[in-house]
Amino acid sequence: MNFNVPITLVVLIGISGPSLAYTLIVREVDPLPSENALIEQPDQLPQSRAVRGNRDIVLAWLAGPTPRYKHGVLGDDLEASKLRVEMYNGDIVEFELPPSRVFEDLAPRLEDLDGDNRDEILVVESDINLGASLSVFGIIKNNITRRAMTPFLGRPNRWLNPVGVGDFNADGRPDIAIVVTPHIGGILRFYHFTEPTLSLFAESIGVSTHQIGSTELGLGQVVTLTDDKVGLLLPDQSRRALILFQWSSIGVRELARTNLPAPIASSLTPVSSSRWRFKLHDGQNMEIRWE
Repeated sequence: MNFNVPITLVVLIGISGPSLAYTLIVREVDPLPSENALIEQPDQLPQSRAVRGNRDIVLAWLAGPTPRYKHGVLGDDLEASKLRVEMYNGDIVEFELPPSRVFEDLAPRLEDLDGDNRDEILVVESDINLGASLSVFGIIKNNITRRAMTPFLGRPNRWLNPVGVGDFNADGRPDIAIVVTPHIGGILRFYHFTEPTLSLFAESIGVSTHQIGSTELGLGQVVTLTDDKVGLLLPDQSRRALILFQWSSIGVRELARTNLPAPIASSLTPVSSSRWRFKLHDGQNMEIRWE
C-alpha cells in the first residue's frame, strides 16, 4: 500500500510520509496473566462484555440475542437486539431496536463526548438492508435516547469497528475514530460529535482492526504520544505491520511502522502509556513500545 496518495479535506485526507520522530520496537514476551471473570447479565449476548461506567452509568451491556441478521462477522449468527443500562440510582433502562436492525457489536463504549460529565454510549448498529453505522446514545430523562449516528454503509454485510475516542485535532473536544470495512480496504475515519449526524472530518485508507469471525475487536487503539498528544496504533490491511498515526492540519501522518513476524491476532492490551501487549496468529506473545 502506498501511503503517499493525496486526498482532500473532509472527503478524504492524505497521509504524509513517515516521520523520524518515533521508533517502534517489538519483542517477544511472556503471556500476560489471565483476565478476571467477565460480568454476566441476564439475557446478555453470548461472547459480549458488560462495561462498567464511572459517571451516571454503572453498567451497560448488549442483550436480546437474535439470529435475524445473517452476517456472522463476529463469529456466530447471533447479534443483540437490545441495549441495557444500569443507572447509579438503581434503575435498569433498555433500548430495543426494530426488527430490521441489530447491534453488531460485543461491548458498548462509555465516553463523555459533550463535557457534561454524563456518559454517551457508542455501539455499532446494523440494518439488514443497509449494513453498519456507528450510533451514539445518551440517557435523557431516565431513557436511552439515540443522539447521533453515522450514515449506514449502504449495503448488507458491510461492517465497521470503532477504535476509540480522543482529541485528535487538538481543539479541546473529543473526536471519534472508527475503521470502516476493516476486511475490505480498511478506511480510517474521524468524526466530530454532532447531532443528529456525526460529522466526518478526515479519513485515510489501508488499515484493518479485525479478522473475520474473531471476537477480538481491539487490534487498534487510541494512544498517548510522548508529547502528550493523541495518536492511533493500528495494523495495516494485512495485519502484518503496526503503524503509529497522528492527525495534523496537513493530514493523517504516519509517524512510524514496524513489520510483525506473523499477523496480529489479539487486542492490544496496555502495559503503560507507550507499551502494549498482543498475540500473533502463530501463538507468539509480543510487546510493542515507541521511543
